[in-house]
Parts: sequence; structure tokens; C-alpha cells
Amino acid sequence: MTAVPRPLLLIITMSLATHIGFGGSRVLASLFALHLGASALLIGIVVALYALLPLFLAVRAGQLIDRVGLRAPLVFGGIMIVAGLLVPFAFPNLVAVCVSATMLGVGFMAWQVAAQTMTGTLSTSETRAGNFALLGMGFSASGLIGPVIAGVSIDLLGYRIAYAVLAVFPLVALVAVWGFPRWIPRRRLAESRGERRSSGDLWRIPALRDIFIAGGILATAWDLFNFLLPVYARSLGLSASAIGVIMAVFAAATFVVRIVTAQLARRHGEPAVLVGAIFCAAAGYAAFPLANGAVALAAISFVIGLGCGCGQPITMTLIYNLSPKGRAAEGTGIRVMINQLTHVVIPITFGAMASAAGYVAVFAGCAAMLFGGGEFFRRSAARRARARAPQDRDPGSPGPGGGTG
Repeated sequence: MTAVPRPLLLIITMSLATHIGFGGSRVLASLFALHLGASALLIGIVVALYALLPLFLAVRAGQLIDRVGLRAPLVFGGIMIVAGLLVPFAFPNLVAVCVSATMLGVGFMAWQVAAQTMTGTLSTSETRAGNFALLGMGFSASGLIGPVIAGVSIDLLGYRIAYAVLAVFPLVALVAVWGFPRWIPRRRLAESRGERRSSGDLWRIPALRDIFIAGGILATAWDLFNFLLPVYARSLGLSASAIGVIMAVFAAATFVVRIVTAQLARRHGEPAVLVGAIFCAAAGYAAFPLANGAVALAAISFVIGLGCGCGQPITMTLIYNLSPKGRAAEGTGIRVMINQLTHVVIPITFGAMASAAGYVAVFAGCAAMLFGGGEFFRRSAARRARARAPQDRDPGSPGPGGGTG
């Protein structure tokens, strides 16, 4: 087994600490807004604020990382996350929750793009899928820990102190990247400085475009779960601690499936695994209306977590591999931008739907969207495979993805 580089272990550990604060805050923000009297629509707006500015900044952040390196975005991201968590601690009201969500979204966007690019930089073509799975496992572990810490802190200490508790974890990561930067590698600068290239060039690569879309579909399922589960579980009378545990079950599923994601991709191929992941999440949402208690919700959350958790490392790997040389962070930025678009649109759209038509309509709508998206990606992948087959039989032809990676 290939040894994992020490800088990779450090960035995974620091990303885990950062994501504990970020992931826990998403549960905390929804429950705190609900406590302050917000409607489902207003809670959807709060959740959407996490993604509003990253939607417009993610691609530029990727381009900047390709040019200036990794440390500055990591430091900036850590500062924004810590500060964002302390705003509601200082001013416990709905306006502060909205400001916090905006700051946290920008901060984690910068950290995420830099951390994913650093993981790809520290990997070879043979180790990249496994290393991205390790990074994903770190995010999964923090996704398990963060909601539990948030829920228990709310029940024991109250909403305001819970924000301060969560801020401790990203503060550790900020100290590590600001005060001890030698473990952060220097990135190779983007190769073309004179020619201004558009991010639309990456979108026009068919294989990349399909991966961007598939990642956005899975991000929709993930984000809707983070938004809807606390509100729906609260409507069933569950406590904050119980909600935190249910969300931790979701995170546990993402962790478990990432242990075998690389093996699944080698055995069945990345497109097939992505299709299966989307359909798995769709099946979970279709079963949501059948749940009326904590155990059933936990079981459904586990199924959705398997689907969402499996797809993310594969999309990260393929985007890094398929992006042109020197533009990997830009490709990651496009992926993040598309994900943020779903984070903005989905909570508001489905929050309004929940207010007007109830939760069953929301679950059915999301399941239908996922089933449709999975079928579209399945057919698209099959068409590309058929088109590539004659080239694969030609010894002189490039392999899959040739010329783009």
C-alpha cells in the first residue's frame, strides 16, 4: 500500500476540523432560525445564503489558486469561517444568522477549492482516486461529528454558545495554515499567462460537462437533505440531539461508502458508479414520506448518504484528471460554482414548495429530479462509450479523455 504523504494527512485533518464548524453551523443555523420564528421559506433563504456569493466567486477563486498558490486561500477561508461562527454568538438574531451563513459560505468555498487542488497536486494518476476518497472520508467524519456537536451544544448550552463551541475547530485549522505554513506545497502556476482563457472552454469539454452536471445533481440531493431534514424532523417532534444523530447517520454512510469508492470505480467504471449513486439517493427521497419517527428517518438518511457520499470523490478525481494542464483549480471552481447554484436555488424553491404544498410534494419532486438526472447521465455516458469504442480498438488512437487531461 502506498504511503500517504504527510502534507496530505495534514490537509485532510485540517479540512476535517474546518468542516466540523461549517457542517455543524448548517444544522445550527436552521434550528436557530426556526427557534427565532422563521418560516420554512425563510429558513430556505438562510441556507441559500451559504451559497450565494460562492456561486459568483468559485471560478475566480480557482483561477486565482492556479496563479498564486494554496496558502493564501486557506488562510482566508479559515478566517472567514471562524469569524462567521462568532457573529451569531455576538449578535443572536436572524440578521446575524444570515450574515454568518454568507461569511461561512465564502470561507468554506475558498478552503474547499484549495484543499481539493492540494490533494490532486500531492497525488499521482494511480493514487489520485484513493487520495480524493481519503479527503472525502475526512469531510464525512466531520459531517458526522459537526451535527452531533451542534445538537448536543444546543440542548446543553443554548444556540448562542453552540456557535462559539463550533468556532474552536476551524480556529485550530487556521492556526495550522497561518502559523505553520511549511507543509503547504507550492503549486505550479497556470501555464498560459499571456492568453486570457475563458472558463467556458472547460464547459465545452463533453466529458467534463457531464461530470459537472452529475456533481450538481448529487449536490442538490445533499443540500436538500441538510436543509429539509432538520425542519421535517422538528415537525415530527424530535429533539435537537436526535436530529443531530440522524444527520450523523447520513455522514456515517458517506464515510463508509468512501472506503470502497475507489474499488467500485475500478471494477465498474466511474460513470456506472455515478449513475448508481444518483439512483440510490433518489430511492431514499422516494421513501421519505414513509418515515414518521427517528429510526425510519435514520435508515433513509443512511441510504441517501450512500448515494451522495459515493459520487463526490469520483467527480473530484475526474475533474482534476480531465482539466487541461494548469487549470485544475479552475475546473474545481466550476464544480463548486455549479454546486453553489443548486445550493441557492434548491432551498428557496423547495422551501416555498414545503410552505405551499407540504413535505410530501418536496420529497416526490426531489426523487423525480434525481431519477431523471440519473437516467440522463446514464444515456450520455453510454453514447460516449459507444462513440469511443472504435477508437479503443485502434492501437494508435488516444485513450478515454485523451487530450484533455
